[in-house]
Amino acid sequence: MFVSKLYTDKWTGNRNEETFIENPNWQQIKTTICELDGKSKTLVSLEADVQSYMMIGGGNEGQYIVTATLDNEIFYSLLHPVNYEITNSDTSDQKINLSIFYQALINAKNKHTNSTNEQKLVVGGQAGNYSEKICVNLPQCLIAAITFAESGELESLFNWQEDESLVLV
Repeated sequence: MFVSKLYTDKWTGNRNEETFIENPNWQQIKTTICELDGKSKTLVSLEADVQSYMMIGGGNEGQYIVTATLDNEIFYSLLHPVNYEITNSDTSDQKINLSIFYQALINAKNKHTNSTNEQKLVVGGQAGNYSEKICVNLPQCLIAAITFAESGELESLFNWQEDESLVLV
């Protein structure tokens, strides 16, 4: 596995009790992402080294933001929605599992209700307003995470936006 470190936060009031797992497996990664609630658990960091890492934050109301860097210079944000059609050429076990997640993503209804195209999320213990275009659901988040964790790459099925401020002022 490409990822060698998994960090998670756990907030009690204004105090963070960070958890660290060395050489995490996919089940540990998936579990920590699924535990994000936008209250006490607001951030998961998947790291290979100081240059390459992915951060997943939020979780409140089923909305997440996913950011990644491969060189600690250029940062990418995962965009919602995605435009991808699953083909018969996606036959590997991983792609089949990703296809199942992706079908759930396609079938999920858009739950954005904020008329200003912003979503309020808590990331790293801090509330912020994030553009709806970078607020993704859990299936999309998990697919991006497994691809990064296993290969150190950004999931090519999805659209990524380069280097923009995430929080809207």
